[in-house]
Amino acid sequence: MKSIFKFLALLLISHSAIAQSGSIFAEINYNTFSHSNLQSFQQEFVQDIPQVDLRVNDNFPAHVGFTVGYKINAINTSIFASYNSTGGKISYSDFSGVIRLTQPLNGYTLGGIYHVSLLRNDRNNALSLSLKGFGTYSTLDIQSYNETLGAVTEEEIGVHSIDYGVGVGLIYEYPISVIRLRASIGFDAVLGNKLTLNDNKDFYVEDNGGSAVKTGWSGLRTGIGIAIPI
Repeated sequence: MKSIFKFLALLLISHSAIAQSGSIFAEINYNTFSHSNLQSFQQEFVQDIPQVDLRVNDNFPAHVGFTVGYKINAINTSIFASYNSTGGKISYSDFSGVIRLTQPLNGYTLGGIYHVSLLRNDRNNALSLSLKGFGTYSTLDIQSYNETLGAVTEEEIGVHSIDYGVGVGLIYEYPISVIRLRASIGFDAVLGNKLTLNDNKDFYVEDNGGSAVKTGWSGLRTGIGIAIPI
């Protein structure tokens, strides 16, 4: 959270320095990104232990995130940062013990948006086409917990990747007093990279076929929030 405040402070300083009008905006996002590669990788854990009736409790579902940014009106361009998270979970329990595998996935994104105006009327409603490019730093923790007859074993492996993408969407703003209500919808296409070990960048996560496992942040993104002209 501190990094978000630092990001906003930097935008305000930059705004004052170049004396350009713009607006700060914030959104809550609902995202249906496809994590099919990670979903398949999780299924392999289940298939690799057929003697235990493992169950998939979470399979990298759709999730809520948030976005903050600053738009420079003079060049129709925004700078933004966003955070998204999802994850997978496998578990099994009976009288003899517990097996649990959790895989939280987090994405920290920084990018830019170019706005193409499609509509602006006398009530100052605004509809624009958004074209964006961005980079995402992704982290995935593979956490295992095994309790058998009172004996507990815990392990954790941390991996990460830097993913790049582009997106297209629509942004609608409606003025109310000194703020503007903001709604957005769009599609992001992300070129995922290998998930390399935090402790050794020469090693990365592979599936049973020997292919690199990737994050998969491509998909539909929606948002609702506010913009504050400054």
